[in-house]
Amino acid sequence: KYPSLRDPADKVYRARNSDGTYDEIVQPQAAADPAGEPAEAAAPAAPERTLAVSNAVMDLVFTSKGGALASATLRDYRRALEADSGPVVLDFSGAPALALSGVPGLDATADFSLAEKDGLVTMSARSADGWALERTVAFTNGYHLAVTDTFRREGAAAPLPALSVALGPIAPETAPARGFGSLGPMEGLDARVRDAKGRARTLEQNASQALVKDLSPSFTQMFGGPGGGGCACSASPIQPSAPRSAVADFAVQAGESVDWIAVRDRFFVEVLTPDVPGSSVRTVVRRRESSVPAPLAVESVAAALGWSEAPAGDGGPVVRRYSLYVGPRKMDELRRIGPAHLDVMRFGTWSWFCRWLLDLLNLIHRFVPNYGWAIVVLTLLVRVVLLPLSRKSQQSMRKMSELQPKMKEINEKYKDEPQKRQAETMRLYAENHVNPLSSCLPMLIQLPVFIALFTVLRSSVELRFAPWLWVADLSAPEGLFKDWFPFGGLNILPVAMAATMTLQSLLTPSAGDPKQQRMMAVMMPVMMLFMFYSMPAALCLYWSVSQALAILGLWWARRGGAKAPAGDGSFTQKDGTVVIPPKR
Repeated sequence: KYPSLRDPADKVYRARNSDGTYDEIVQPQAAADPAGEPAEAAAPAAPERTLAVSNAVMDLVFTSKGGALASATLRDYRRALEADSGPVVLDFSGAPALALSGVPGLDATADFSLAEKDGLVTMSARSADGWALERTVAFTNGYHLAVTDTFRREGAAAPLPALSVALGPIAPETAPARGFGSLGPMEGLDARVRDAKGRARTLEQNASQALVKDLSPSFTQMFGGPGGGGCACSASPIQPSAPRSAVADFAVQAGESVDWIAVRDRFFVEVLTPDVPGSSVRTVVRRRESSVPAPLAVESVAAALGWSEAPAGDGGPVVRRYSLYVGPRKMDELRRIGPAHLDVMRFGTWSWFCRWLLDLLNLIHRFVPNYGWAIVVLTLLVRVVLLPLSRKSQQSMRKMSELQPKMKEINEKYKDEPQKRQAETMRLYAENHVNPLSSCLPMLIQLPVFIALFTVLRSSVELRFAPWLWVADLSAPEGLFKDWFPFGGLNILPVAMAATMTLQSLLTPSAGDPKQQRMMAVMMPVMMLFMFYSMPAALCLYWSVSQALAILGLWWARRGGAKAPAGDGSFTQKDGTVVIPPKR
């Protein structure tokens, strides 16, 4: 275009456009360095190339930029509720998994060669300062990959610089639900840390909880929010002016090492397990944009596991091996990596019981193909196990009800002598063989079962998009008639749960103040309805069926075991016990 301004040594290319015109592309001649020798022209960056490999459950795409994993398609899990929505795709294209950092020329911008033979992926690159990396990736089974990095140094031996290996960003499928009763954010970071004495513990970090003893800083602190434990609530908002993404190095104490790290959302997870424990953990959190101050809503979580400088040794290659898991948060799959990796399920204090319940639910599902009916069967089994205690509780409550007139006399007679009143009350219990605590025992035993089932059912990938009767997805609220009802639609199961709680309370013999009992019969169901309205349908299904079975047991105790009802409503059980219902 301007030949007089162009050096004759420049290389000129012509590119034809789609409209028939031409553009000239000029590559200038090599510039001379201060010593007078021409400098070599910088080679243009090679275009990105990709390589796709598959096994029975997923499709992987590797990129030549950094020799890393660009995406993973999980064929057994569909993206949305619609049957034709396509499989789940974990997209790491912006920050690929397995990308290295810390070794110049071998990071995520380096150009790697790609090759595949018989399922073994081979990638290699060479840095300007003499380091060469050969990486192999092989499927082991299911969602597990075996990665081997071999570092070589040309020329004199040199220590391998401090480096890190990344996990790609995990993003939740939908924006987190807000409001009382919702599950809240579940995406986060886990790390298995071992101290100098060999004792290991799994630390957790997410948007809603950041215990002081766990990894710090918290996600909220990364965006300028307050730190410490507890929940991220409306009292600790993130300002709209805060950055969209933040990077933090979590504190790993001196003498501690990191066995593995994981990033997760509600149903899917990445786990990186090296053969040589790491020494540092870095995370990158991206938040959802908000125009007003609001609790932190995480858009994605990525992480990297780092190692300190490796000694030069005898000049031979330095080999690092990793196990990479990319797939569902499913116990059967995580067990294949190792028992400690089950901590990724985040079952908490009752983890052993939660694992047992989930295994039992999956066993029932082998014979009952629908997970909704499998939950009904599981609930029935729990009620059968607790049946002896429930019957003992009912008998104790009836006896307590029969003793109410005598209890009232004792309270009036010794109203100014509390110690004497307590002694007479205990004597009355002993004479009538009544244990006042036995009526509470079934509830105390059932409470851990309920907590364990709540923990299991809220994040079980098995229940994701699992239908039951009118429920389209047991892992989410029912959401019927969303166009007609506010707050996400109509949820029938929480209403049924509150109704069965009210009916059970009215049928249960009571030993307290009738007015207080009637008040509790209304307040507790209303409170539970408010708390559980936005909970997964699977949890409400369990609790509703459990309450219905309890009501059936009360009805059987009152009617099924009666020989001859009397005029006052009393009846005689098969064992000869005369039961007199309390007046209400």
